[in-house]
Amino acid sequence: MNNKLTEVLQSGTKKIPEILAESTPADLYGLAMESYQSPEEIQELVLHQILEFARETEFGRKRHFHEIKNVDDFHRHVPISEWQDYDILSDRMANGEPDILFPGKASLFITTTGTTGNKPKLIPESVPGAIARNAVMQLRMISMNRHFPGILSKGSVFPLSNYTPGWKTSAGIPVAFASGVTLDQSMVGGQPLRVAFPMAVFAVTDPVIRDYLLMRYAVQHKDVTIIAGNNAGRIRELVSLADSQSGQIIHDIETGTFDGAGIIEPGIYNKLSKETKPDPDRAAELRLIKEKNGSLLPKDYWPSLQLMAFWLSASVGHYISDVKPLTPSATKYMDMGYGASEGKFNIPAEVDKASGPLSLLTAFYEFIPVDGGAPLMAHQLENNKLYDMVITTWAGLYRYNLGDVIKVDGFTGKTPNIVFQYKSGEILNIAEEKIPASVVSDIIREMAATLGIVPVQIQIYPDETGRIYRCYMETTPDTAGFDAAVLGEKTELRLAKSNIIYNIIVYQHKLMNPLKIIEMKQGWQRHLYQIKTGAGQSSTQVKLPIMIKQKPDPDWIKE
Repeated sequence: MNNKLTEVLQSGTKKIPEILAESTPADLYGLAMESYQSPEEIQELVLHQILEFARETEFGRKRHFHEIKNVDDFHRHVPISEWQDYDILSDRMANGEPDILFPGKASLFITTTGTTGNKPKLIPESVPGAIARNAVMQLRMISMNRHFPGILSKGSVFPLSNYTPGWKTSAGIPVAFASGVTLDQSMVGGQPLRVAFPMAVFAVTDPVIRDYLLMRYAVQHKDVTIIAGNNAGRIRELVSLADSQSGQIIHDIETGTFDGAGIIEPGIYNKLSKETKPDPDRAAELRLIKEKNGSLLPKDYWPSLQLMAFWLSASVGHYISDVKPLTPSATKYMDMGYGASEGKFNIPAEVDKASGPLSLLTAFYEFIPVDGGAPLMAHQLENNKLYDMVITTWAGLYRYNLGDVIKVDGFTGKTPNIVFQYKSGEILNIAEEKIPASVVSDIIREMAATLGIVPVQIQIYPDETGRIYRCYMETTPDTAGFDAAVLGEKTELRLAKSNIIYNIIVYQHKLMNPLKIIEMKQGWQRHLYQIKTGAGQSSTQVKLPIMIKQKPDPDWIKE
């Protein structure tokens, strides 16, 4: 084992977060690689240190952390939890109360774009928790740099993040989105990344104005080498905006203005004015591209774009196929990494691969088999199996069920590579069939491909009254007007063949009707995004669900 890791294991004189914070990038990479060989030992140590850290807190005393000697004790004293178990405690911490979930006061709160009920989560962050989160981010960047040496310092980066500056709780504790924290933690040699637009753009509250400004500045930067975010569908929308408003964008670049954005708050206007210079040479170059090609696309204005880092898994992974034709042919794709507002959990290591080894040093993990059974530890998982993931963190979440189902995709050393599959609530269950909505969506896409149909958006409504899956789908304009009945038949046959329970329920017991494909009008997906962003969510973080709880607006159904 690495010397530093050996020191921790043998002496216990230093906490793991201290070791992580002191490590150089090379040391950090070595620690991670060594940990992959000993998942059981490392995870037991992480749990022990987290509980020792929090034993004198209100939560630690209530759950008798001082009596916990092993994982079995932990299970006896601490039940599996969900956000409702922390909501009131979080409110008290936001008001400045110390020593509740971890020692001292929260250093930060991370909020979510989703909601629990009508109230956004405020997830408290501790100093060790921030170190753990940062360590995973640094390891992800090390992984990128191993595949693309020097990429992080060669050119500009286009991050699709939420920054939320200036928001604080009643006690003056800062609040941020997870993606904003990620951007803050993205460094090269201790220096911030070169971002392709002024940071003041993040403070713009109007999403239409903000999007225009993002592309107005990013298009001006010919040296963009990385685009990073969560949902690749976001960049597709931004590219479309830039193309449709290319004339105004080129004019603003030429004159050093941002008139195409509309009315901007005075404070932000003044900041942007100081950072914006005329660039007639770039404007002339862009004008030639537009005249030659008839469009303005990234493959032409960002010729040095090497890497797109987005989620490659689950429903949002399908957007990658929409984006690839827009980027240079040499552009590669890496997964952004699986995580949530509650933390970051794996470290993608390969190009075009959605999975990555579990980050063993930064949280304690348990996995509940979706088929039933007792919670397992990382070293007990099996390849290709599905599990609900439960986390215990340095930031005060104890046996917290994320509501996420992950899949094991091989191993690095003895450590499972994990990939997000679906939210555990997205289960189609009209007649006890219990099929993940993502499975049906994937089959629809698979069968659509055999017919030359390119889906843009799929949502499935489990109609309990009609006992049928109503599958709503928008396609690309050139494949619109497809034969929905034929696609539905092919999808139904494939689903029935691949899932014996569904086959029995539909064709033997006659408890359900065969699914139905319903074509939606062009622009439906854009409409769904607008609903989300209009409700206060950031389009950077929007994850449109596959399973929906009510039928879509009938005005969007194509006759």
